[in-house]
Amino acid sequence: LRTPLNSILGYAQLMGEDHSVPPHRQQAVAVIKRGGEHLLSLIEGTLAIAHIEAGKLTLDARPMRFADAMRELADMFELQAAEKGLRFRFEAAGTLPDVVRADEKRVSQILINLLGNAIKFTAAGQVTLRISYAREFAAIEIEDTGPGMTAADIERIFEPFARGHAAVSSAPGAGLGLTIAKMLTDLMGGEMKVRSTPGEGSLFCVRLFLPRVHEAMAGSARIAPAPRARRGYEGARRRLLVVDNEEADRELLGHVLAPLGFELRSAASGHDALDLIAAGYRPDAMFVDLAMPGIDGWETIRRARKLGL
Repeated sequence: LRTPLNSILGYAQLMGEDHSVPPHRQQAVAVIKRGGEHLLSLIEGTLAIAHIEAGKLTLDARPMRFADAMRELADMFELQAAEKGLRFRFEAAGTLPDVVRADEKRVSQILINLLGNAIKFTAAGQVTLRISYAREFAAIEIEDTGPGMTAADIERIFEPFARGHAAVSSAPGAGLGLTIAKMLTDLMGGEMKVRSTPGEGSLFCVRLFLPRVHEAMAGSARIAPAPRARRGYEGARRRLLVVDNEEADRELLGHVLAPLGFELRSAASGHDALDLIAAGYRPDAMFVDLAMPGIDGWETIRRARKLGL
């Protein structure tokens, strides 16, 4: 599943950055990219559930610019809501801390899943994101004016692939978002509750322990400047060897690297790569697929080093 998605997302990104693509085609490229990202999220979601259940998912807590991250999320979902003709309200009670200590990826994952569901299943009205912070705890509420859920729905809504009866036919989805959000909340020692009235909407309440980090300790949380577009590099031209059994992936890397000035060679297997090296080809670096038929990437690298690379 990941292999074709790499090509889909990679080429969609390249085409999205290509100014020669007409605007009306750029919209199609954006749709392809969103679709690929959705499929990737389903794969990642399934793996996340498996890792959590197996006790193998660990949290990476570090300084997180909380107030900025919440505003960015609100801005992102305000656009999504507007595309559906929905109102989106962001309500921050009091002053949110600039920096907290948290696993930013997991906190964002929880809120993205909840907000995404709220917008997906709300046909008219509004979605509201409320956030307050006190005594090192963040209280987050996501309220919608969607179809709502019955008591029976609420009892099983956090089970994998479960969906409320009113939502079954209203929007596509795999039914993993709420499961992952609840499991991550529990893993972080938090609490998630839901209240809902059929025909009126739902309210999800999340409470997370996010200790404040004072500015003197928040140096690592500084926002990095936006990356500049890469056009090339200085110095002698470098040779690269791309080793991958998938032709589409080899071509994708070629489209990314060749315009930067690299001299590229490709090989469809570890054996082909080793034959090139044995014949005297000396790349400055290798891009090697780790999972290949025959000899895998690790073995290819070990043998290449024995050949003096």
